[in-house]
Amino acid sequence: MASTDGGGTEAMGKYDFSYSDSGPYSAAVRLLKDADLSGRVVLDLGCGSAPIAPVIAELGAVYVGIDTDAEALAALGEQGWEVHALDLTAAGLADRLGEIVADRSLAAVLCLDVLEHLPEPDHALAALADLADRHRDVELVVSIPNIAHVDIARRLLLGQWDMTESGLLDRTHLRFYTDRSLTAAMAAAGWHEAAREDFRLIRSDQHESGHPVFEAEANVGAFLQALRSGPDGYGQVNQFVRRYHRGGRRASAVAAAEPAPFLSIVIRTQGLRPDPMRDVLCCLAAQTDMDFEAVVVVHGDRTRDVQDIVAEFEGNLAQRVRVMSCVGGTRSRPANVGWHAARGEYVVFLDDDDLVTADWVATVRQGATEAPGRVIRWWAAEQRRVWNPPGQVAAHAAAGPLTPAYCRPFDFLQHVRQNETPFHCFAVPVVLRDLGVEFDERLTVCEDWEMLLTAASLCGVQDTLRTTSIYNKWSAASSSHSVHADEWTAMRKMVHVDLDSRPVLLPPGTIGRIDKALEERELSGHRVEALTAELAAVRAQLAEHQHVVHHAHAALAEMRASTSWKVAAPVRVLGNLGRRVARKVRGR
Repeated sequence: MASTDGGGTEAMGKYDFSYSDSGPYSAAVRLLKDADLSGRVVLDLGCGSAPIAPVIAELGAVYVGIDTDAEALAALGEQGWEVHALDLTAAGLADRLGEIVADRSLAAVLCLDVLEHLPEPDHALAALADLADRHRDVELVVSIPNIAHVDIARRLLLGQWDMTESGLLDRTHLRFYTDRSLTAAMAAAGWHEAAREDFRLIRSDQHESGHPVFEAEANVGAFLQALRSGPDGYGQVNQFVRRYHRGGRRASAVAAAEPAPFLSIVIRTQGLRPDPMRDVLCCLAAQTDMDFEAVVVVHGDRTRDVQDIVAEFEGNLAQRVRVMSCVGGTRSRPANVGWHAARGEYVVFLDDDDLVTADWVATVRQGATEAPGRVIRWWAAEQRRVWNPPGQVAAHAAAGPLTPAYCRPFDFLQHVRQNETPFHCFAVPVVLRDLGVEFDERLTVCEDWEMLLTAASLCGVQDTLRTTSIYNKWSAASSSHSVHADEWTAMRKMVHVDLDSRPVLLPPGTIGRIDKALEERELSGHRVEALTAELAAVRAQLAEHQHVVHHAHAALAEMRASTSWKVAAPVRVLGNLGRRVARKVRGR
């Protein structure tokens, strides 16, 4: 066996043929503990020094080692183990192994760190499938290095692919596997996965301690870690350790599928607003560019009602519409159902009351042509609408003119503060699914805002600067009316906490915006300081005046309370009387 049985999170070193309870060999053994091994043969292909032999024997199995290393086989034979020399690349492998098993019962075949050393591992897997078909309940256990470990990705980004004496880039490896390619290879040979206990190493032998690209605490390292973790959960898997049983072979190449449309339009609905839903479908039927599919996701139990509405649009539109059901969860649940079902290059989301112009799809295509891979964004006018009383010809009507409420170019920083883009005003590349991007189903609102910020950070935004949508603002029965303000605040905080938990790419031009905002804040701070100082001076003057007035009042009160003031009272009365008489005389 060419494997390292290190444990924990330490980097793997040179080959260590010892058995450890924390290594990949022990994981392989645990996968066999519920199998029927008693008295049955377990073939260990590429056994090397056979560190696993005593453990297999303790489980009651008959251990048989297979290898081409004559020296290793001789040593094992001296220890009493049954061994055979056999080249796994030789013709007639199934027959040769069948001769070794003879009339005994075969329980399992072990390929621990073997398949990656073979020039044609698919041939070996097919031979093992033929061998298993001659027996009952045969298990296949494999241990295979993961070439998609995050440390390999980090090295490739640094332009490095250096083979080593052991580990993930062992120089004797001829084949390299990811989770997907391993699953496909096994299925093609007729092996179906039954259990797994993958061996993880946070720091593989390819890890370079202290380098910011490798350290999750560094910004670039944390971003790469998050980027690798998005597509699947195997970024820190060092060895795939898995058990398989026999099943029907699956073709490795599928028949050519129907060409994918350019745009997938995901429409969320509860089926409660049939008239607005018809308006949406009318908008789609009028598109000048019909290279789209519509995925209508019904959140609730009104799927049949929605299907009946779609059926009203015979011909060109109905054949482009798929109706799917969805139960439970928040508003994010139907968005995710449609997101994962979408087949188009780009995906856009509509609610069942969003209206679009006839050139809407064409505008998205033009934006995607000008800026491939970016989020495509357009503008929307807002219109207030009211529900008509029962019995009216139309169920609803406009209650005001169209206003350019959402007609400003995209600004990432402004959107971090507040969402300025309605859900139906941006389209995202479907390949973001490969990065693990999806809607956060914890969010009861703001799910569109969180998706836009995530996609904009990863892709950037192409503004078409065209108004091709109408955002209907209803007098009642909308999320803005049914959700309490405290819930909006809580969901907004959740979005910020999520974004703040990981490094975020800033689109080009953001540094200039940040610099301008900081400059404005600095100038505002200076103005506030000046006004504060001026206010303090005015308050000091006021305090001084109040002090003088206070003392004047005190002196006046003291004077009035004095004996001289009281004695002179008649004189003051006569004086006042004389002054009044004099004024009258002058007045004549």
